[in-house]
Amino acid sequence: MNTIFSRCLALLLPALLAACASFSAVNPGASAREVETLMGAPANVWKNADGSEVWEYPRGPFGVETYMVTLGPDRAVREVHQVLSNEYISKLHVGMSRDEVRRLLGRPRDIGFSGLNDEEIWSWRYREARVRNMELYVQFDRPSGALKSISRFQIDTSDGKRQ
Repeated sequence: MNTIFSRCLALLLPALLAACASFSAVNPGASAREVETLMGAPANVWKNADGSEVWEYPRGPFGVETYMVTLGPDRAVREVHQVLSNEYISKLHVGMSRDEVRRLLGRPRDIGFSGLNDEEIWSWRYREARVRNMELYVQFDRPSGALKSISRFQIDTSDGKRQ
């Protein structure tokens, strides 16, 4: 019985440590190997024309944080950003492609479809000012893939209604 427990713990421990690790420990200049050891494998990797890469790390059970780690061609950390924030959400604009939105904000929490308007709807949860729970919805025209509209709602109002 102890052998089974030990094996399970050995398999789960790295995942638990990565889940508990903080991105504040990832500093510019750290190697790609150090990032992967500390934070685990990224959910997605984008390769840029200049040889740099952006590693995506969605966090939290409700996806309220997503970190993007930019590595230079030398495989050293250049920048670390939490992108589910007003700073990055404000960069969204009508006409963006799905790929542009995905690279900006990371994997959406949900993807839905509306047959009525032939739209694809992506959503994320995030925290505004670290206290208000918010939902972000972006709606794409399905045939063209272009971003049509952007909506934000506070989801933790005292009366239980969205604002």
